Amino acid sequence: MPQRSRTTRSRRAARVHLRLVPVALLAALPAAQAFDLQSLEQGQQKLFPGRKLTPADFRLAPQQFSRLKSEYRVPAMRPAVKAWQVEGGGWLYLDQVWGLNDIVTYLAAVSDDGKLLGIEVLVCAESYCEQYTPAWRGQLLGRTPGNWDPTQAVTIVSGATLSCTHVAEGVKKLLAIHGSFRPGAAPAG
Repeated sequence: MPQRSRTTRSRRAARVHLRLVPVALLAALPAAQAFDLQSLEQGQQKLFPGRKLTPADFRLAPQQFSRLKSEYRVPAMRPAVKAWQVEGGGWLYLDQVWGLNDIVTYLAAVSDDGKLLGIEVLVCAESYCEQYTPAWRGQLLGRTPGNWDPTQAVTIVSGATLSCTHVAEGVKKLLAIHGSFRPGAAPAG
């Protein structure tokens, strides 16, 4: 009987130890310096100049959140969605995605019919910000909800592969949310 008890304790200790290893590794990674490219208001004005924005935040139900990740094959950090309805038509979404050593914060402008109108990056790691040029962001313009491959949609910038991929995945996620999960959206079949 004491032998079984020691084995059980050893297994528990091994599980706890394995759970702590990733945290220790994350703490050892060098932190990327965040760089503010522009304010929220500046990004909003670039995407919808002079237009009135009405807050329209919402939260995905647990089944919607699961469906978003599995059906559209996109990573999602949280079920809460920060959004504005735009006077005269359109929607603006504020989102964050993981880069390599940072979190990229960006805005995405979407037409009422679900086409991407524009992207403005607000905050990213200082050494990766130069990748988000108008030409790079332009590769995603006109995209709509669907099962397109984010890695094929944009040019991957050497040294910033994860950041490029994750921003494209984030856009795909927002388009899916806009088309299928936002309040008032027609449910996808």
